[in-house]
Amino acid sequence: MKRERIIKLLLVGVILFFVVRFGIIPMLSGSAFKEYLGRITADKYNFSENEYAVIVVGSEPEGIAAAVSSARTGLKTLLITEDSDLGSYIKRSMIAEIKPDEGIIGGKKENLNRGFYKELFGSLRLGFTAEDYLSSVENLTKQIKNLAILYNCRLTDVVLEGSLLRHIRVNVDGQERVLSAAAYVDATQFGDLLDLCQVPYTTGSADLNLPDTYMPLAFNFMVSGVKWDDMRQIQKTSDFIHQFRQVLMAYQPFYKRTKIESPTFIEQSEDKLIISAIRQWGVNVNDPEDVKQAYADAMDEAILLTAYLKNVLVPFAECTFEAAADELFIPEYRHYAGRYTLTVADILENRDFADKIVLASAPVDAGKFVGNGLSYIITDPNVYAIPLGCIIPVNVDNVLMPGAKASFKSLAATSAGHIPIRITMGESAGLTAAWSFLNNRTPADILSMTGEELDTFKSYLQRGGVFLKDISEKLMDASTGQPLENAWAYPYIRELAEYGLLAGGEGNDFRLDSESSCDVMSVLLKNAIVKIAPDAYNFNVAGMLEAYETSDRLTGEKAASMILDALGVSYTPGEAFNVLSGLELYRKVPEGKLTQNGGVTMDVVYCLAVETARLMK
Repeated sequence: MKRERIIKLLLVGVILFFVVRFGIIPMLSGSAFKEYLGRITADKYNFSENEYAVIVVGSEPEGIAAAVSSARTGLKTLLITEDSDLGSYIKRSMIAEIKPDEGIIGGKKENLNRGFYKELFGSLRLGFTAEDYLSSVENLTKQIKNLAILYNCRLTDVVLEGSLLRHIRVNVDGQERVLSAAAYVDATQFGDLLDLCQVPYTTGSADLNLPDTYMPLAFNFMVSGVKWDDMRQIQKTSDFIHQFRQVLMAYQPFYKRTKIESPTFIEQSEDKLIISAIRQWGVNVNDPEDVKQAYADAMDEAILLTAYLKNVLVPFAECTFEAAADELFIPEYRHYAGRYTLTVADILENRDFADKIVLASAPVDAGKFVGNGLSYIITDPNVYAIPLGCIIPVNVDNVLMPGAKASFKSLAATSAGHIPIRITMGESAGLTAAWSFLNNRTPADILSMTGEELDTFKSYLQRGGVFLKDISEKLMDASTGQPLENAWAYPYIRELAEYGLLAGGEGNDFRLDSESSCDVMSVLLKNAIVKIAPDAYNFNVAGMLEAYETSDRLTGEKAASMILDALGVSYTPGEAFNVLSGLELYRKVPEGKLTQNGGVTMDVVYCLAVETARLMK
């Protein structure tokens, strides 16, 4: 009898194990899953006073996401910040509007930022105040067990053993402390921890030989005295939002570096609103004095713009300049080297990765090279994945680096560095750091796991609240209606896109079958030479190509003349095409696509520009 009872108990135990392991746990997701993990791990590990499972440096939104996600697994987690609160760049730059990324997966529009992003911003209206954001963050973090926060905490030094970060030294209210963890997350905006770990980086567009070229800096400001009743009355008979934008776009800035771009207003309390329109171009982010001057110029411009609004819009007739952001928002500074570097080609191809940690869909914007405020979208992807390798430094195994500073090519960062993507990236970083501790492995070890193990890891992130799906979307070229990757000229499109030398726009129209004019090929050829064969570009080459900058129809003969002049190959006028047809370059174009007197389509222009530059390299 006793033996039968023992057997029954054993069977019940086995059944319960399988129900929990394969029934309950897979059904849990998001905060419920993390709270479940918390209950089973909270009392399992003993830590000394200055020891943690995970330490997150930086209170930016991605840092909050990482710290909360880690702590919810039940692991002792520390968040350190130099600030006295958790407002970060959201508060300092007066950012009052953030929209989640939306991607197309299987023909269906999907919200790509769920989980922690929804928790943080779900209770806030579309336009929010700094106080709203700060209150939401503080209320959320106060509820998290196992999470400690050190304010006014300055990172001073690190202790490395080979490729592992063992300890960090900090100064808290004048006292030095040594802290240690199994895994670290650098969630600072510019990579404070990474810099101390001597992780290599480039600045701005240095990967394109333009180290001091950065995305424009945003300046937001608040006005008061706005008559909402008048605004709502106007809205009944006209589109006031459109009118507001048109009025702002008509404003002529006083300072040369100041542009008015994508103007919006975000309603605040009572009679106040935040205006987001001023962008400072050509600022060298690596030069503090230049950033300081750009801020002063933007402040003056905001006051002038307020006076302008008083005179042209009835609801603003009694408005006054109320306040300005404490600092310019800097979307781009350093790009740290990781185990994988995301490229524009990855985005063009809507690429999936087995070790993906976040999905994204923002356009790739090369507007920083234009300098006149015009839109210059290289491509607008359906959806693409960012792999874990992008947030693991090339030389440190147990540090993660979510945010715009991650291992992205500078142009790819204009898409992958959007704030909603940063937040979800931070959430995945926190979960990854916790997983590493629980499995006694470093984040870098995950990169060498088998496909089956990576699937298990992906399921863990999904249950933690991160929206991840396998994707197989094809970017369609609007001009042909066919997948861009299938075009014979795609390798050239991909190379030119990496340099920011062509733009499909928001409609992904690369005009493959459209005929080109002479000036289009001349300008593209010059820029291709500068990027691909910079040593071959000189005043002589520039002068010869400038002679072709006319709106004349581009024929095979004119294209050949342009190429031969750039290469320094002599020819008899009218015989350039015959000379070109004897070169290997000519055979790169499909038969029949390039004739002496026929027009030259853009796909052929892309090919000729790249192949000519390669010959000059």
